[in-house]
Amino acid sequence: MTEPPVVEAPEIEPPVIGPYDDQAEWANLLASGILDRVNELFAALAAGDPADLRDVQNLRAEIAGLGDADYEPLIAPIWSKISGKLPEGTDSGAAKAKLLQFAKAIASARYDPELSEFKAIRRNPEFIALIRLIETAGGGVNVTFQDTVEFVLGDGGARKGIEGTLVDMLSGLSPMELAMLLASQDKLTDVLIRATDSVLRDTDNYKVSQLLNNLGITSGDIGGAIRGLQLKLQKDEPAVRALLIAYIRTVAEANAQISEDGREHRYSLTVHGTEVPAFLLRWEKVSGDPEATVTPEGIVTIPEDVESASAVIRASLVNPLNGVTKVIFEQQITLTAKETEGSRFPVDAFIARMSPIREALLAGDPSDARAVRSLRDELAGLNAASNQRLIDPIWRRIAPRLPADADQAKLRQRLFEAVRAAGAIHYDPQASELQAVLDNPDYREVMQTIAEAAGIQRLTMDDYLIFWFGDGEQRGGVEGEIRNRIAGMKSSDLGRLLGSPERQTTLRNQAIAAVLSQTDAYPLSAALSNLGVRSADIGSVIANFQGKLRYDALAATAWTVATIRAEAAPKVDVSANGRQHQYSLTFLGVELPSSILRWSKVSGSKDVSVSANGKVTIPKKIAEAAAVIQAVWTDRSSRSGKVLFRQEVTLVNEDYAESVDDIVKDLKQKLGDIGRRLDGASGQEEKVQLLLEVIQLNEETVNRIKAVEAPKREKDKAIAEAKKQTLKMTTRIIQKLLDL
Repeated sequence: MTEPPVVEAPEIEPPVIGPYDDQAEWANLLASGILDRVNELFAALAAGDPADLRDVQNLRAEIAGLGDADYEPLIAPIWSKISGKLPEGTDSGAAKAKLLQFAKAIASARYDPELSEFKAIRRNPEFIALIRLIETAGGGVNVTFQDTVEFVLGDGGARKGIEGTLVDMLSGLSPMELAMLLASQDKLTDVLIRATDSVLRDTDNYKVSQLLNNLGITSGDIGGAIRGLQLKLQKDEPAVRALLIAYIRTVAEANAQISEDGREHRYSLTVHGTEVPAFLLRWEKVSGDPEATVTPEGIVTIPEDVESASAVIRASLVNPLNGVTKVIFEQQITLTAKETEGSRFPVDAFIARMSPIREALLAGDPSDARAVRSLRDELAGLNAASNQRLIDPIWRRIAPRLPADADQAKLRQRLFEAVRAAGAIHYDPQASELQAVLDNPDYREVMQTIAEAAGIQRLTMDDYLIFWFGDGEQRGGVEGEIRNRIAGMKSSDLGRLLGSPERQTTLRNQAIAAVLSQTDAYPLSAALSNLGVRSADIGSVIANFQGKLRYDALAATAWTVATIRAEAAPKVDVSANGRQHQYSLTFLGVELPSSILRWSKVSGSKDVSVSANGKVTIPKKIAEAAAVIQAVWTDRSSRSGKVLFRQEVTLVNEDYAESVDDIVKDLKQKLGDIGRRLDGASGQEEKVQLLLEVIQLNEETVNRIKAVEAPKREKDKAIAEAKKQTLKMTTRIIQKLLDL
């Protein structure tokens, strides 16, 4: 038997390890930016809650206490894939022991703020030899330190690394998904493993991926080791959360929605482009100017009278499970009021709102329109030089606050002229003259001078008119305040108001006081309040003008009547049979008392009766009837007899049953209409059409008579009469056709 040849075991040379150039390697590390990122992360950790730093330190101590027996099952899946590809003759037991030491060192180095442990790993010749051995097992893929950095952090370009891939995943989350991620370590680990898997699959761009793929190591193997280590550790979760909070502090970005005037900032936070849900954040002011206020929702504001203010604001992440907050953002901000044009008075909308009142004025008593025109002429004719005292109740408040070099005489005159011009706008305004008042340079100058005296940024004639008439949107002005108060009255209160000039004056003064108190909404209110002007002062100015103007009371009454006529809405209760309508009127939703109204019939069917209290009726024997009815103001004042409402109404008798006589009567009326059309007909076709209508009308009439409940003798007589009438018209049409 031939002996087998003796095969000598090959001599395994240990890997040749080049000289270690620490300075060069450290220079590459600095250039990679990893040290800066680590320093930034741990600086954020140190600047946060001291408990977070203790959590990380406790975890490092726990990791240091783990032995080889703890790590061996964690690396077993990875080691099984490496060991099968080691060169023959390799001391696998020694290599595995080194791998255990390497894994333990890496686990601890993750939480080293100074990277001293990481530097020690890189200098350890046994670890370097282990890496070279693994490279040989992986097909000779040589992995440099730069390759490792690119695998983990990317190269700043196309290679994003695990960190860049993780950032992409985070940026694709919805706010709610981000909230769930921040609350769960398991979800964080899942995302990390998915990012690792994505980079591992890219063997074309990452040498580390090539090496691990050659060894058959997957993201599942790596994830299993990470999860296994997490299960062994008791202090891992608070430490990871602490580092997560610190990481968010380094990447969180604030976004502010700034109001048009710059006085309000609404803040939110994003993490890699995904907004942190508002319910997870709590904002507060750390320090700064007292004028800047911060709400827990992140709304920062400064008052209208402050041009600029700064503050340090802070956002904390709220744990929804226990309410614990951790600071993740802090920054100094400055709010600066912007130069804006201010509010514009809505000229077109105001004219459109006044137009129905103007039309009602012109459609009413001619004396009312004359009173309004006379008042406008009277206002325009008030001499400024001799009537400036009319505005003294407010001028006395303004004058002491004016600059020493101000020309008070000129300003007083221009203020009087502005008040006079604006007063005429209420009655029968025209767009052109309204715009002229708004654009008048003298009026604009006096308003801005008052603004400066009051310590506010801007005041215009637009603000003046908005104070009185509103802006057509949220601000109703004095007029809107009056209307709102009327809309909330009882019918009896409205009646007393309309009958008492004193009550009307009280209501107006209350509305002025209400608008004057809204200094945030109305620039004129802010200016007048700062100058000490009270609602009583404004009321005194109005009273001064009223005492000077002869036509003021008549014009005010005329305008009130026109306003009610333009806006009054009828309310009607109809009886079950339809023969009776009970009318009343509402103004701004409030019923006008019946005691101040008198109803009557203007024109229409004689069968319609109208009583003074608004009851409109027709007799039982009438099928339907129409009439024009009206309601007039009735009291002892000059308003008595003024028309407030006029409308055509139709009453339909639901109980009406037509008689044969009614049907025959209706036939005769319709045949009479056809006869008149025949007399005007010029062509044969038109005459033939009329003949066909008569034939159709005869058929319909006979059918109606047959359907009526009446004795047969009456029906037969009515049918005979209908045929007689239609025969006469038919004969007449045929004669016209034959030109006889």
